[in-house]
Amino acid sequence: MAQRDGMMLMYMVFRSLNFQALSRQALSLRNSMKLRHYVDRTLCALLVMMSVGVCQAAEQQRVNIGSLNMTGGKISRCDLGYRTYGTLAEDRNNVVLVTTWLAGRTSDQADMIGPGKLVDTNRWYVVAMDAIGNGVSCSPSNSQIAPRLKFPQFGIRDMVKAQHRLLAMYLGIDHAHAIVGISMGGMQALQWAVMYPDFASKVVTIVGTPHPTERDLQAWNAELAAIERAPGWNDGNYASGTGFKQLTAIHNGYLWTPERSAAKNLGNRPAPAGKLPATPGDQSFSTVDWYRQLQAMTSFDLLRQGDMATLAKKIKAQLLIITSEQDRMVDPAPSKALAAQKRAQLLVLNSDCGHMAPACEADKVNEAVKTFLK
Repeated sequence: MAQRDGMMLMYMVFRSLNFQALSRQALSLRNSMKLRHYVDRTLCALLVMMSVGVCQAAEQQRVNIGSLNMTGGKISRCDLGYRTYGTLAEDRNNVVLVTTWLAGRTSDQADMIGPGKLVDTNRWYVVAMDAIGNGVSCSPSNSQIAPRLKFPQFGIRDMVKAQHRLLAMYLGIDHAHAIVGISMGGMQALQWAVMYPDFASKVVTIVGTPHPTERDLQAWNAELAAIERAPGWNDGNYASGTGFKQLTAIHNGYLWTPERSAAKNLGNRPAPAGKLPATPGDQSFSTVDWYRQLQAMTSFDLLRQGDMATLAKKIKAQLLIITSEQDRMVDPAPSKALAAQKRAQLLVLNSDCGHMAPACEADKVNEAVKTFLK
């Protein structure tokens, strides 16, 4: 308590002194926006440095990272959400970045982050990142500047670019021990490994893919079509309470195997824990956000610039790739091909849970990830 009170006093003194200094520097800055961003970056970086040796609360945080050029255009303001867990080591070598899945939020990750869990906060300092378009970070549903489909299309690459800016410029983190992602989060993890090959030493991708196959695109485009054809969609200007029953049916149909879906009651089989991944029946998630994130997935392809051998050479990080053999949402074949090309560690799950296999076989996945992260 004394250490925490002392650091808070340091922060208050720093803020007082730094704002005095900044007021003098303001004359040389072109506008108040630059001043505010300078203050935000300085204070955020200080708070991360002050967190050494202190257990962090997993409270929702948001930072305005400024304007962002995305696939479909520029947005003048983008706020990114994140949460931190655990204790930052003095040498800052225990950072693990966790990304979110389709329609996922950091608030949904309680089952995978914590003492003794998939990412053990007794050992790792975790920065969980809310992806663009998830309703917490800048999204079609919460943007006052570009609401609904006025919000530009974005890609997985844009998500990662924004996350890197937040970590490097605002949190003062320029290296991570590992990046861990599930489903669309696994795509982000691989995009990180390609865009910033020296940022992370290890990357874990769970039921993700480096290259959507025709089968994947068929599933994802079916969901997009279900949204577009839904009564009341109105090009994204749907009224509150508008139902998207066909979307729910299609998504759940691809989420599980036919055998699992046909079961009269999942209660007669082990039910997966947590919310992996989200379902469109969860009314807390905006359909217009779901739509834009699906578009990001359909436009993602790390093989666009070459073959699997070329991709493997671009990735410097050690890889742990976990797939589900019966996955109908994300074809496991490209991930297995990357593992073979990279000679990476590979865990293939075999259960009737399909895309939900990591939740159904959580013990097996947790053990593999914990061992790999050591």
